[in-house]
Amino acid sequence: MRSTGEVMGFDDSFGMAIAKAQASSGNLLPVKGGTLVVTVNDRDKPTVTPILRRFHDMGYRIVATRGTHAYLTRLGIPCERVFKKGEGRPDIVDFIVSGEVDLLINTPLGKKSQYDDYAMRRAAITHGVPYLTTMSATSAACDALIALRSRRYEVRTLQERIAQAQERLAGAEARTAAAGD
Repeated sequence: MRSTGEVMGFDDSFGMAIAKAQASSGNLLPVKGGTLVVTVNDRDKPTVTPILRRFHDMGYRIVATRGTHAYLTRLGIPCERVFKKGEGRPDIVDFIVSGEVDLLINTPLGKKSQYDDYAMRRAAITHGVPYLTTMSATSAACDALIALRSRRYEVRTLQERIAQAQERLAGAEARTAAAGD
């Protein structure tokens, strides 16, 4: 049997569970802030907007490619512009290589974006920059960062979690029985 390389994060809150899963996979999210590079396809732009507002409200610097930058600027989300590969220098890969990027958000679509996506993803992997390729992952990462900023990271064994769940179940059964009397 081959390993799929999957990890799991377990917590009472979705955001913290995602944070734990990301940490388990070696994808350390930039908790203290930093620079996000964003390049999303047109279909994802309406979805990414409220997520990026949350990132901005947490103090993250947003840098975006031409189309994404124009869209975000029109909606009042402060951001800076960066070139895609082949549009000029310094480009998005140069930006990653220079160490200025803390999180890459990229939702590719189409043949041209496959080339850009490969170059960005390769640079991100090589330089240890976490990257997200879907809107659901981007929203979950934002939830994770909010959770990490609001409470301590707690590690419990699966056995401790099972015991806690059994206690909750026993309590619920006792309340149900008492209500039926």
